[in-house]
Amino acid sequence: MAAHPTGPLVVCVGSASVAGIVWLAERSRGRPVTLLIGDMKSRNFALATDAHRHTALGFVQRSDVTVLNWYRTDRSNQGRSEAHLKVWAACDRAGVPQAFLVGSANLTMAGLHENVELMTIADASEYTYLRSTVQQLQNKAWDAKERLEEWIEHGDAPTDRHHPRGRRSGRASAGNASRQQAPTASTGCGSQVLAVASLAVGGATLLLRRGRRSRSCPLGT
Repeated sequence: MAAHPTGPLVVCVGSASVAGIVWLAERSRGRPVTLLIGDMKSRNFALATDAHRHTALGFVQRSDVTVLNWYRTDRSNQGRSEAHLKVWAACDRAGVPQAFLVGSANLTMAGLHENVELMTIADASEYTYLRSTVQQLQNKAWDAKERLEEWIEHGDAPTDRHHPRGRRSGRASAGNASRQQAPTASTGCGSQVLAVASLAVGGATLLLRRGRRSRSCPLGT
């Protein structure tokens, strides 16, 4: 943005938060912004200060700010999908992208300040592909300004809801971890008994096979 201080910005991210939008608002004063978000669920906007909500709401309500959303949930041949890219495009006054920043960071405080993320300037040889991808996504996305205003203003998601990725990645509370590490007698001992029984059966089967071979094959042949 420093190299292209004027002209519209196109920001495509998988998710955003109130604090992330405030961060963008402070760095895009005086230039039009198109913000495209893939996962725009209420939980992303549950926690924020009143001051941040006021600033973010003022940014989204600007006439030169466009908010888009795109995802697909049907179970057709195309399957489920959502906008998950992280691409920033600095455009000229005509709206034509002149530089792209691509990487992994979402427009959230975790993505901007807490996680280990990487963003880099795309090589000019990739501009045609990036322009086409971003434009196609904008064309099939829908206006979501009013919805985002509601999430920012109310932030009515439960604050104690666990992040859905936490359970899938193996993170657990202390209580859950202790239960996972200390199996009960009905589960841990049962598996040990089953293992010993399997070994005994396997050994008996091997002895029976050797006995049959000794009876059917005379020594010395």
